[in-house]
Amino acid sequence: MNLFIARTHLRCALITSLLTLSAVSLSANWSLGFKAGLAPITNGDVHRGLSFDGSVLLGLPAGSLPVDVQAKSFGDVYSKFEEIAFEASYAAGENWTYTLGLGWLSSDDGNLRVGTVAGALPLNGSFSSYEDFEVYAGVRYNFRVTERWNPYVGARLGYKQIDEITASFAVPGTPFNEPFRSALTNAKFYDASNVWAYGLLVGLEYKINDKFSLALETGYHGQGRLKDNDSVVGLLGLNALNDEGDLTYVPVRLSLNFRF
Repeated sequence: MNLFIARTHLRCALITSLLTLSAVSLSANWSLGFKAGLAPITNGDVHRGLSFDGSVLLGLPAGSLPVDVQAKSFGDVYSKFEEIAFEASYAAGENWTYTLGLGWLSSDDGNLRVGTVAGALPLNGSFSSYEDFEVYAGVRYNFRVTERWNPYVGARLGYKQIDEITASFAVPGTPFNEPFRSALTNAKFYDASNVWAYGLLVGLEYKINDKFSLALETGYHGQGRLKDNDSVVGLLGLNALNDEGDLTYVPVRLSLNFRF
């Protein structure tokens, strides 16, 4: 069973477990929420900018093929991130709420120009999709300005499992010599990583009725650095290329909440 299938089964099992809870007679202080959104603002680099001699890639005399790699951010490589989450909340009083949640952040493959070869030829990079799974806990302070409108602020701490990221590098119309052409196709770039994550939240909730509410929220989220893999880039002396991988982002989420 590959990682994608295993992750899909895990998602289904966790979602089923949460939905099963809705059939259990719980205190009215409990609620379940489904969140979905985008992270249009990100910060942090996927790789650094470096210059090196790439003559070995084409079998040319040493020093004859300068390669300039430009630093690329998560926003450059992955134009947008999508996010979904399931969250259980416990209202401890009029103003305080405690939360437990499961979340997924993902983006499609990234394809872009990452530098130049010999000052003019484009060096293209293709990065595999980004996907992580997070378990988190948080606290929220509710201002409850009216019966229906509830502005709030909050914070949360989580732990993420992030899938490995591979990268391919090529110059259009100019294939690298072997074994470099094969080595630089779907090369290991970041290993699967386990990192801590944190978030600060601000949102506005609207009470539809005694059971349902809608909320719009944003905030600032960050996570630890990915574990770099130098097994391929190290062959070219580029060990520092992927010494990055720390991501911060500003999500915009819409959530639907059901109170027991």
